[in-house]
Amino acid sequence: MANGSIFHTIARKEPIGSVQPPRHTALRQAAESLSRKTVDMATCELLNEAHSRLIQLCYELDAGRLCNVDEATGRILVPVCWGKKGHAKWGLTPSEANALRRIIFDRQRNGLPLFFFDRSRRAWYLNLADYPAMPVLKEWEISATEYRMARGV
Repeated sequence: MANGSIFHTIARKEPIGSVQPPRHTALRQAAESLSRKTVDMATCELLNEAHSRLIQLCYELDAGRLCNVDEATGRILVPVCWGKKGHAKWGLTPSEANALRRIIFDRQRNGLPLFFFDRSRRAWYLNLADYPAMPVLKEWEISATEYRMARGV
């Protein structure tokens, strides 16, 4: 009988390797949220890189004058990273650009925005009246929470 119990024990090994917690347990939900958080944080890092680079481009000077923004109106003259056509030039996916655009629109409604959209002209503008010089980039970073809210998660 001893040999039979060894075979029985070994036969139980394979199913153990493929065990997963039931679908809706707290443990599984925690593990999934941790991995989603990591993915969201990586995406935020990508969005922040594009956003920071756009800010730098907007304040770039050539012969003492802004070269990527119309100084008279503040209209941005380069494709924005959240634009429906510009996101590909920045290496962002359409869903990433959509989330970033929602964040920028939310920021436009909540206080002094750095960027704003003029619907009548269908153009993005840099708020030169409130931000005549390049702001501290860290202050404009996108958080994972803000990204999740923009995605509706």
